Amino acid sequence: MLSTTETISVFHINHQSSQLEYPEKFLRFAINSTTEGLLPLGALQEVCPLELHNILPVPEINQSILGIINWRGKSTWIVDLGNLWGECHWCQKETIRESGMALLVPGKEQTIGLLIEEIKTVEIYNPQECLPVPETMFSQELSAIAKGYSLNSSGKTWVFLDIDSIMQTIDSFLINKD
Repeated sequence: MLSTTETISVFHINHQSSQLEYPEKFLRFAINSTTEGLLPLGALQEVCPLELHNILPVPEINQSILGIINWRGKSTWIVDLGNLWGECHWCQKETIRESGMALLVPGKEQTIGLLIEEIKTVEIYNPQECLPVPETMFSQELSAIAKGYSLNSSGKTWVFLDIDSIMQTIDSFLINKD
């Protein structure tokens, strides 16, 4: 597990162990107590700690969008990834965390930050081995952004998230402002 004071160089991680037989590396993080999400490392620009007080709230916008931050001199939208897939809103949880990790993803016009509680590890996995998501397996929100799933050796579900679907959903929030 990474501490919230570390910034990860995705370039460095992507170029380690390039001789392994599996074609893709994924960042693994908790979705809830029984399910973990995976995003391809190649889709991420940077991973960095983020304190909530640094997020400037924006009124009259979808509740999954927490607000904006100044990241490297540019306004960057911060999205509550858990809320996007149907979990409780970051600020409405029983215990509100003051910080998390931002997964920075380059979009068409700007970078978007996906806020998660913590990073578990980097997994090497062949995405061809993941299973299609049955309609009733997850919430409608999570199913809409999932490419597939797999069960790890301890029986925990790993959900492979579709970064393009996530970005389309966020873009629709920003365009429609609902």
